[in-house]
Amino acid sequence: MSRAGHGRFEEVLDAYAEAAERVAAADLAYLAHSVAREDLVESAAVGTVLGDTMFAALRRLAQENASSRAHPAP
Repeated sequence: MSRAGHGRFEEVLDAYAEAAERVAAADLAYLAHSVAREDLVESAAVGTVLGDTMFAALRRLAQENASSRAHPAP
């Protein structure tokens, strides 16, 4: 980020880390319902692939919501 001219990004790194910890805890809670090893591996793979896509979409929605609250239409 620094080489791309956005060194200030490190100011939000702690917030990102906290969010990642919460997501990791949710991931593990989801996986806790898989009993068989095959189910656990499949759930982890599916959760990672689809979960990353879903989380990116949720992030965009949250950004839109935060932006509209910060800059309400007149």
